[in-house]
Parts: sequence; C-alpha cells; structure tokens
Amino acid sequence: CYIKNGAWLQSVFCACVFQLGVSLGTLGAIPAAALDPNITALGEIPQPPIMGNVDPSKIDEIRRTVYVGNLNSQTTTADQLLEFFKQVGEVKFVRMAGDETQPTRFAFVEFADQNSVPRALAFNGVMFGDRPLKINHSNNAIVKPPEMTPQAAAKELEEVMKRVREAQSFISAAIEPGWLHSTSICNDFLGCF
Repeated sequence: CYIKNGAWLQSVFCACVFQLGVSLGTLGAIPAAALDPNITALGEIPQPPIMGNVDPSKIDEIRRTVYVGNLNSQTTTADQLLEFFKQVGEVKFVRMAGDETQPTRFAFVEFADQNSVPRALAFNGVMFGDRPLKINHSNNAIVKPPEMTPQAAAKELEEVMKRVREAQSFISAAIEPGWLHSTSICNDFLGCF
C-alpha cells in the first residue's frame, strides 16, 4: 500500500491477499478514516500517553509497536503477520501472545520507525483470514529474547555438542553392550555393572 496526499489509502495487496486469506473485497481508494473512524488523516495520529512507570529507554520501542488483536489461534502465525505488515513498513519484530488453546490470540508488531504505525492503524477492522483485525497503539514494548555475545553462543554450542556426544555414546552402548564397560561414561553416568 502507499499513501497519496496523506489522506487516501491505495490498496494493492498482490500475493498477501491470496497467501494469507485476507478478505478485503474491492477496497480501491478508501479514506483512512473509513477504515478507522478515529483516524482523521494518516500521519496526524496523536500518540497516546505512556502508561505507568516506563523505562525511558523503551519509549521509542513502544511508539514503534502496535497491538494486533482478534487473531485466530488455530490459523494465524507470526510469519503471516510479518508478511502482512511488511506492506506498511519494515518490521523489526513480531511476538505472538495469549493462550494458544483459546480461540483468539493477540500479537505485537514492532516497526523500524514510528511512521509505519499510523499506516498499520489504518488496517484496524480489515479482515485477516476469518476475523477483523483489532489494531491499537501498544502500551508496552515487546519482550525480546536476550541477545547472546559470541562467547556465550560458543559456550552454549560447546555444551550442546557435549550432550550430543554423550547421547551418541549411550546409543552405541545400547547397540554394543560390551563397549559400555570400556568407556569413561561407565563411571561418570551409569556406574559399571
């Protein structure tokens, strides 16, 4: 999609419509306010106040993140959301949330810049699969997995490889029972019989 004169949304969904089952009908040129009556013009969306005691270093992340609700738990994946929201702007991170056993889940989508957020908000109410999306400003940043240093990654890889070698030894021992008594694994893990 692209913005023309800051007020009209021209929708060209190509592969996303078919791959994701997004049912948009014949939108053509639609004022952004028609998709969400709370929006008067794209780019003129006031930011909601930051709630509670927020770490100042997270404010920019929060401002670049949207909440996406009313997702079908059985059919919606983070990859589908990533592909869908790429048309709005560069997506940095998608995190699915909510109970997978419930019929409806939600997600958070973080963009590379805040200019993508108003365009994402314009998709509030658009059908995604079999449900209308509920898109709002996020009140919090996405909790991301910690990044590993190269040293930590090497150490973790070393530990995993050690467990693989131990598993291979146990498999060999099961195949060749006499082999077990001649290895150091006998003493460390099983004791000798």
